[in-house]
Amino acid sequence: MSGDTDGVRGVDATEDADAVRRLKVTGGKVYASDFRPRDLAAEGWPAECAHALLLRSRYVDRPFTGLDLDLLPEHLRPDTVVTADDLPDPPYSNRVSTDQVQALLPRGERADYLGQPVAVALYGDFVRFRRSAQELREDPGPVVYAPPDARDDGRTIEDELQDWTRRRFSGTHRQTHYLLDHTTPTGYSSWNRGRIQTFDGTSFIRDGRPDTEAEDLFRAIEAQMTDGAEHVVETTTFTQQTDPAFLEPEAGLAWLDRGTGVLHMLLGTQSPHSDVPDILELLGGSAHPTVRSVRLTATECGGGFGGRDKSPFPFYLALAAVFSPVPVRLAYDRREQFQGGLKRHESAVRSWVRATPDGRIDAMRSFIVLRGGVEANLNGAVLGLAALHATGPYRVPRASVHAIVLERAIPPVGSMRGFGIPQVAFNVETALDRLAVRRLRTDPIRFRLANALRPRGEGDSGDGDGDVDLAGTPLRFHVANAGVCAAALEHPLWRERDEARDRAARRGEGVLRGVGFASCMEAYGTSQDSVYSAVRLTDDGRAEVWGQTIDMGQSARLALEHAARGVLGVPAVARLGVVGPFERFARRLRDRGLHASLKISLSHGASSASKTAFFHVHVLREACLALLRLRLLPAARGLLGDPGPSDEDLLAAWREGAVRLEGRDPIPLSALVRELRRTGRETYVLAHGYFCNGWSRATFRVDGVEHTASVDALALGQDPQDDPAPLEPHGPLRPPPARGPGGTIVPRSLYAAAGHLIGVELAPHRGTVRVTDAVTFLDAGDALLPSALEGQVEGGLAMGISHALHEELPEETGVGPFVNLDRYRLPRYADITGIRRETVLLPLPEAGVLGPGEPVMRHKGIGEATMTSVGPAVANAVAHALGHTDDRCWPTRTPIRLADLPLPTHGRP
Repeated sequence: MSGDTDGVRGVDATEDADAVRRLKVTGGKVYASDFRPRDLAAEGWPAECAHALLLRSRYVDRPFTGLDLDLLPEHLRPDTVVTADDLPDPPYSNRVSTDQVQALLPRGERADYLGQPVAVALYGDFVRFRRSAQELREDPGPVVYAPPDARDDGRTIEDELQDWTRRRFSGTHRQTHYLLDHTTPTGYSSWNRGRIQTFDGTSFIRDGRPDTEAEDLFRAIEAQMTDGAEHVVETTTFTQQTDPAFLEPEAGLAWLDRGTGVLHMLLGTQSPHSDVPDILELLGGSAHPTVRSVRLTATECGGGFGGRDKSPFPFYLALAAVFSPVPVRLAYDRREQFQGGLKRHESAVRSWVRATPDGRIDAMRSFIVLRGGVEANLNGAVLGLAALHATGPYRVPRASVHAIVLERAIPPVGSMRGFGIPQVAFNVETALDRLAVRRLRTDPIRFRLANALRPRGEGDSGDGDGDVDLAGTPLRFHVANAGVCAAALEHPLWRERDEARDRAARRGEGVLRGVGFASCMEAYGTSQDSVYSAVRLTDDGRAEVWGQTIDMGQSARLALEHAARGVLGVPAVARLGVVGPFERFARRLRDRGLHASLKISLSHGASSASKTAFFHVHVLREACLALLRLRLLPAARGLLGDPGPSDEDLLAAWREGAVRLEGRDPIPLSALVRELRRTGRETYVLAHGYFCNGWSRATFRVDGVEHTASVDALALGQDPQDDPAPLEPHGPLRPPPARGPGGTIVPRSLYAAAGHLIGVELAPHRGTVRVTDAVTFLDAGDALLPSALEGQVEGGLAMGISHALHEELPEETGVGPFVNLDRYRLPRYADITGIRRETVLLPLPEAGVLGPGEPVMRHKGIGEATMTSVGPAVANAVAHALGHTDDRCWPTRTPIRLADLPLPTHGRP
């Protein structure tokens, strides 16, 4: 069996970058929910359309005994019902996750999680389908259960945090631990010791053996928190589970062409690269009697925020198609999306922070509990990032951080925007604020500035490598933690905060005003980022770009088109969500074996982790430069009839898509393409790059031209449907410095700094907390697309405010399709539009993000950093409004509620 992924549907590759927007406002087909099989007739799809409905379990305490269709009125009964009985092994695997969670719950078993599907119901016409869906919303319908045979233990996340603080745990879980002692040159960290795998209830385990050194350090830091307790704060915080609430609920079409064995799918997804092999595994691979290959076409998503990354939705769409005689549509409405879609992890965090009397942090200790669904949707990855960021953007000589994700029978959770970092930032940023104000009696931003982590060239650690993160990894690359704090410290909103608070109090209206600050140092990328890109030159002198990424509102398409135009100087159009050409390229590279021998990953990454501006743009630019150096400049020499001009001369003369040598007629790109066609030379290039604490590098030699690039693979061809052979490196292929002295791959090395100054007004008589001012400080580098960057800032602010003040899932989410936007509170227009807003961009040094000796890169991934510090800044603003009178002024739970605050009975607190 095989798989392929076309580019994003709905925007023709010959159209310009505004095509999506034009389609949206003129009623065109953009999202998966817009399409019907008749719209795909040109691709061979039949016009008929069946409709699928998932029947889900509403209980986890009693066995599912089967379906009784007689409980449905006859006119509402489905034409076909697919259950676990219809998925024999072999060929089917009936699994939707690495943790062996079943796709469809078999009879006689209790559900793994609330809302687990038990059947796929297929209807031949829309009216019966819609009426049946409405009926089942009000009634459990044909899903039958035995009496309860299990009891909820009643344990809350507070109980689970209490246990974990004592290093006790129960049930299925994953762990991440970081122990850091940077007080001596030969101290302890993941960088120089390798990764702690787990705590087994008795000792920390590393490489399968007890790590007594880790246990000793754990106990030493624990004891340190009782020494000098007047400068120690203990902070316990809780954040709620939230829904991504993206614009378009998940939807898709699928059709199994039984004549060819091709399963065609069209849907909005963040992970087209992994959906296809996952579906093939579900269906049993080559053992399936009908399906021979899967061809997936991705549409515009209509929002993602991690909620479509490794979602189980494509599995059920595929199953529906396999059992439907005609094309089938599966489309969640908003209630179904709330019931079955991925959520953000609920969290509980307890920390201790200790400072010296002169205001230097000297130790931190943190215990983190995330509640994950049993579906294990990136639970481990989210937990790892939460733990790594538990000490924030601060220099902490000694740290002890211990995180656990407990897999519970709740609706599935995933890698929602922020990837676990907002949960820990809420804890550490409110803790530091309280430590500065209540214990050290100092300005909380000045305190942060004195303790900010600084990178190589800026740090004051004395070893020339800058400070280290919690894993002990030296900060080799630029991050403007100190710059963010310094800019916020001087901002008028901060300097005049006390006067503004006093003015509000003197008005006598009962409104309390406060200003708070919080910052973050957010990792972007995945630590092992494998990126593909391709460019083809057209006969009329334009560029066509192919990329893996999906545009979920982050303007990935515009960014790639802008980057290609910046190198080639001609209009470019980008096709996104492409996997097929890249997978064929990867297969050739794997067959050659060189990348595997150097541990250079050839995998495909999801459209997440803020990857476009740094990773995808870089590899695309390298592809364009390779095409320029290896094909266009030699063609220019041929047309000039003069071998004399050097590459440097020709590159300097390359402007606005033409060679413009003084005293010569310009040679436009279209003429160069004609020359390449005439001589049989290639007009298409494929590139692969790998970043892990640095970029992979290689030198290539083609027709006597030598080209060194910060990528590790190139191929030249005529068309994306070709399967060109990779160029052989000229000399050694140079992998990045991925591992520390301890032998493990560094968890992260790229960070963007951000911070927020937030002004709030508390109106107890109205029962409201309202954000009035927001200043975003952002270490984004040079703005690739200023309007897109500003959109990320606005969106991140709105999402951060919503998480801090509004969103909360009802307890019965997952039990049934009962929750809609009438019960899930999001910010309204009036909550956001009246905010006085400002963005402050921090400058990059001349050497760019990576510094001297590295490729000059001037853009960072900031899609998640724009929201992470909003919530704690709101909390710190609330504490300032309440006068910092005692520790209870700092909110400890989100969403923040006035009922939980020590409000004054009259006047200012």
